[in-house]
Amino acid sequence: LSVLPGDGGEARKMRLRSAKFVIIGDELFKRGISTPLLKCLTPPQAAYVIEEIHRGICGMHSGARSMVTRVLRAGYYWPTLKSDCRDYVQKCKECQEFGNAHRQPPETLHQMMSSWPFAKFLLVAINYFTKWIEACPLAKITTENIQKFTWKSIVCRFGIPHGLVTDNGRQFIAQGFEDFLRELGVKHLLTSMEHL
Repeated sequence: LSVLPGDGGEARKMRLRSAKFVIIGDELFKRGISTPLLKCLTPPQAAYVIEEIHRGICGMHSGARSMVTRVLRAGYYWPTLKSDCRDYVQKCKECQEFGNAHRQPPETLHQMMSSWPFAKFLLVAINYFTKWIEACPLAKITTENIQKFTWKSIVCRFGIPHGLVTDNGRQFIAQGFEDFLRELGVKHLLTSMEHL
C-alpha cells in the first residue's frame, strides 16, 4: 500500500489524489468537502446500486444527473459514477421508450415574420386586486378594437367591472368608447400617457 511510483511528478500526483481517500477498517471511503464520507464501491457493487436506485422499490427511472445525486446522497462513490449512470439510462428500455425525447432536428436560423394580420401592438388589461392579466395582439389600436376586447375579454369572462383605468390615448377618450362604458355603468378613470 505504501509504494509510490519512482517518477517524482507521478508520486506527487498520487499523494494529492490519495489525500481525498481514507481507509477505515477494511473499507475505502472518499472524503468530501461538504459531504460525509462516501463508501467506495467495486464495479459489481456499483452495478447493483445503480440498478436499485433506477429500478428498485423507490426507483423512478430518473435521468443520469438525478441518479448521480441520489447515489451520492445514499453515501456511495466510484470513479466512473457519472459515465456509468449516463450509460445505464441510455440503455434502459423504459427510459428510451417513454422518456422525453427531442426528436425534431435543429433548424437553421432564419428571420421571424409576424403572423397575419401583422399584429404589432399588445392591449393588456390587469385586474388590480388579483393581478390577473388579459392580453390581445392588435394590428391597429382603434376604438372598435378596444370595445371588442373590453366586451369579449373582460365583461363576458369576468362580469362588469366597477372601474376602468386607461391612459389618455385617442382610442380610450373617443366618444364611442365613453358611451360604451357609460351604458355598462363602468367608471372611467384616466392616467397620464406612457411613452417608451
